[in-house]
Amino acid sequence: PNDERPLLLTTGRTVYHFHTRTKTGRAPQLDAAAPDVWVEISADDARAFGIGEGDLVELRAARGIIEGRARICGVRPGVVFVPFHYGYWDRGSAAGPDGSPGRAANELTLTGWDPVSKQPIFKVAAVALAKLADSDGSPSPAPTVGGPAPVGDGLPPTAGGDAALASSTISKETR
Repeated sequence: PNDERPLLLTTGRTVYHFHTRTKTGRAPQLDAAAPDVWVEISADDARAFGIGEGDLVELRAARGIIEGRARICGVRPGVVFVPFHYGYWDRGSAAGPDGSPGRAANELTLTGWDPVSKQPIFKVAAVALAKLADSDGSPSPAPTVGGPAPVGDGLPPTAGGDAALASSTISKETR
């Protein structure tokens, strides 16, 4: 991070999706639980940048730009988190149809790779954060479980719909 890009972006997983969602994005229950990209921001950073829950924000790195809805949560101040599962296959291209920035976290991260395994780094970047639009009271699409707890009350719980409910019983014969 520096004066131009003061925050450290880290990318990672959400429990509801696997890699680029080519399979989990087609499961209605998993898609309902985490339907779109979001940006996790600490309460301190949200105050400093004038950002509220669900506001549309932009992350700008040396490599690119993405947009997502803000989730104000317990992530460490000075750090923002974006899940890497969202990208191109279900939205057409890196950029939106109107030329707006995409939503693929790896558009922001380093292009380097491990010299031995050749595994791409795709993990961190220095980013600038800017608020683009108010949420008008709508929360981010981030799940309320499976990551840092959201700050504040009144957010709808994560649910995959009735089809996601499951139960099990153990009979004496299977013990």
